[in-house]
Amino acid sequence: MNFLLVDDSPVIRKMVKIALKQVFKGQIFEASDGLEALNLMTLHPIDLIVCDVNMPNMDGMDLLAKLKETEDFSQIPVIMLSTEQGKEDIQEALTLGASDYLKKPLRPEQLIKAIYEVLKSH
Repeated sequence: MNFLLVDDSPVIRKMVKIALKQVFKGQIFEASDGLEALNLMTLHPIDLIVCDVNMPNMDGMDLLAKLKETEDFSQIPVIMLSTEQGKEDIQEALTLGASDYLKKPLRPEQLIKAIYEVLKSH
């Protein structure tokens, strides 16, 4: 299983990567913004994306919208992460096609549980 972590914080990417490696096999790719993520996705097959909302260049919502309108990427599940906890933000992500929306800070086990739930439904 190949994961793509999209977050401008190297600390968050490292934390998520460590959590994933403890449970899942496969490759874990990292991007610091949506543009870098799109570029990586043209080079590597991705099975699930964990994506921050607030990033420079192309934020998570713009990336999510782009993925869902691109045939090759539209079926890839995306779990959004954010410190933004407003109902509008959560609703926007879900409307755009996010599989889940988790609030930072989060515990690794919360993310792993969410990934299992998303994979079960796809």
